[in-house]
Amino acid sequence: MLLAGCKAAAPVPEVTGENGGAECAAVPEVAPGGRVTDAAHILTEADEDRLSARLAEYESRTQHQMVVLTSGLGGAPIDTFATCTGNRWKIGRKGEDDGILILVAPNERQMRIATGLGMEKQLTDAKAAKVIAEMTPHFRERDYAGGIDTAISSIMAQTGTGR
Repeated sequence: MLLAGCKAAAPVPEVTGENGGAECAAVPEVAPGGRVTDAAHILTEADEDRLSARLAEYESRTQHQMVVLTSGLGGAPIDTFATCTGNRWKIGRKGEDDGILILVAPNERQMRIATGLGMEKQLTDAKAAKVIAEMTPHFRERDYAGGIDTAISSIMAQTGTGR
């Protein structure tokens, strides 16, 4: 399982334009399906509804947008996939750049937490790596909903809105 925080180790692709620059051209586009987009089909409808409700509560309290995506990466590096998808979806408030994307790629056994620049002081790379470490035991047991729920709880606690 690849553990990656916000920008850990790899350079963040520079994105320009509506769908990103050349770096994003090779990244498959996934249509957003709400606060939880389960393109990998690893969550039940009840899990999606429960997680979406928690994310809506978080946004209501903080104004920060946090979304979850489960998807294959189509051969793209996870950091590039996360950054390009986050920018395409315009996660976070305009002018604040305070969005958070929790990306789970189960077939590739990778996950990433990507943040907008406006969230980097609250959710640093080190904190994101700890969140991923908390998710991992759930994923080893194929409890994807439990791992994502743990991530949401941890991020809420670290950004001042504990559960």
